[in-house]
Amino acid sequence: MLFHGGPIWTGDPRQPWAQALVVRGTDIVYVGPLAGAWAHVEEGAERYDLAGRMCMPGFVEAHNHLAMMAISKVGCDLSGIDDVAGIQRALADWIAANPEATVVRGHGWMPATFPDGHPRRELLDAVTGDLPALIYSADIHDAWVNTRALELCGITADTPDPDPGKQYWVRDPDGSPAGHIVEGAPTIIMSVTLGVFAPESLREAQRLTLDPAPSWGITSYMEAGVFVGPRGADAEPVYADLVARDLRGELDVRIVGTHWTRFETDDPDEQIAVLRDWRERLRSPHVSVEILKIYVDGTFMSGGSRALEPLCGASAVFGCGHSTLSPAHTERLIETAHLAGFPVHIHIDGDGSARDVLDAFERIFARHGRGTLRHTIAHNTIVHPDDIPRYAALGLIANCTPLWGTDYNGQYAAIYEDALGAERVEERLFPYGDLVRSGAIVTYGSDIPGVTIPEIPPLIQIGALLTRKRPGHPDDRPLVPRQRIGLHDALRGYTLNGAHQIMLDDRIGTLAAGKAADLIVLGRDLFLVDPEDVHAVPIELTMMDGRITHDARC
Repeated sequence: MLFHGGPIWTGDPRQPWAQALVVRGTDIVYVGPLAGAWAHVEEGAERYDLAGRMCMPGFVEAHNHLAMMAISKVGCDLSGIDDVAGIQRALADWIAANPEATVVRGHGWMPATFPDGHPRRELLDAVTGDLPALIYSADIHDAWVNTRALELCGITADTPDPDPGKQYWVRDPDGSPAGHIVEGAPTIIMSVTLGVFAPESLREAQRLTLDPAPSWGITSYMEAGVFVGPRGADAEPVYADLVARDLRGELDVRIVGTHWTRFETDDPDEQIAVLRDWRERLRSPHVSVEILKIYVDGTFMSGGSRALEPLCGASAVFGCGHSTLSPAHTERLIETAHLAGFPVHIHIDGDGSARDVLDAFERIFARHGRGTLRHTIAHNTIVHPDDIPRYAALGLIANCTPLWGTDYNGQYAAIYEDALGAERVEERLFPYGDLVRSGAIVTYGSDIPGVTIPEIPPLIQIGALLTRKRPGHPDDRPLVPRQRIGLHDALRGYTLNGAHQIMLDDRIGTLAAGKAADLIVLGRDLFLVDPEDVHAVPIELTMMDGRITHDARC
């Protein structure tokens, strides 16, 4: 297949543009001037005339949960509703429109909407009656349940928290659960009991996110964690299912998976044993499990991440907050993985948590050497300026979620300004531009459930990187506009850098002879599109391993 007639952005800084590209079988056999292509084109080859449209490498989502977490975005969408009465009206309308529902499901609320950051079960009871209700927050690090859900799950004043003070049911003075769940462990327990994380949900979730991924231009992604039980090892059947799908020829994206840990009691050697076992057994041409995912903290909105200085405004009640894992345990996990030859991918939200992790890497590398593993720190919501240069100096990858660096849901700007103050917002909040300019390798991923399903497509995330506004909201005030980056850097983060992070850069991430034919054709040349409109450019064609996985012509 010959691609010609439009700009071809290769992603290779040594040869960023080409006139023609030839695919044979699974691989690219030629990239360069059109005149040189004919020697590689066999008789009868299909010609794809770009007609001025842009061809580029397929997008590599370097942090997402496409295998399962769409189930957290089913039900009533509360995104952008910032008052309790409005939330109750939306839920009542959803219940009326879904009379067959046995569980009231929803998502999208923010802790800042409720007094003291804590939604109560009575507010749900007034709307749901005897139906159990489980409503996830916008980023699923919190959940809101009603009295009936607590009864069905047997959660009482006597039920111990799975991770006291870190992952817990918020309680009334008598110990009774108040209806607010902080962090994942208790949320997963109730989700499983109520049937939300049932096996049949796997197919439902994948129909919503994994199957349409090629239509969004995604050809590869890192599965940042599958949640079907309270421990990371519970995800084995999901990876086994993905391998089986791939072997049947039903998987249209490459997947590099993770095994996750988020408990202080998780033994580092046991986590590596699981990962080593999965790496050997759960494999197929396009699926592997290679990375240890570590949840060092949660989110600062519920006091679940450590800040270097106390929070202010309504969040002042949390002080500096806290991390889920102690610095000592975090260091043991990283060191065990590093010595065993496994890269780690670490969730952090606070600038204190970021410093703890950077300090741990510094000590580990001093003891054992840096090596060649692609260790990653994810989200980087708040990072102190003194710590920005340390990513590149230590050879660490910074993974970012672009849409969060906007006034997400029309609420983020006010929430962060209230909790951090104007000075810290300007200095530290979502410092994606600072990280790129520091020389760090920066990658991107939309991270459902931290965004909604329609917000997953990389072009939406890239639009946010270019403008620091919500795509489709040109009148937004940019959130820390100095952190905007240029299109070349944004595309590089979504292609070559992402491929580097998931250890596939020898095969994907750039368009070059000898590499896999993972590419996309865009409806327009992005370099001629206003940054405000990048999100609306259609994906015309997607190819993985030389096989067309999406074709708008059909």
